[in-house]
Amino acid sequence: MKIVGFILVVVLALVLFGIGPVLTILSLNTLFSTGIAISLWSWLSVAWLHLIAAGAVRGGIKLAQRD
Repeated sequence: MKIVGFILVVVLALVLFGIGPVLTILSLNTLFSTGIAISLWSWLSVAWLHLIAAGAVRGGIKLAQRD
């Protein structure tokens, strides 16, 4: 039973990682009428921005906890 739960968590994480950048592109298109096409390159760009933003937030939290 533990293995099935672990597999489900891994599959959910992969699905969210795959669909997250697409949802971000769609939300930007809706909010700002940007007209960004959903392609592999735009997906990679948004995934990279997500990684950079998460690192910046994590770094800012560590700095705030030190003070």
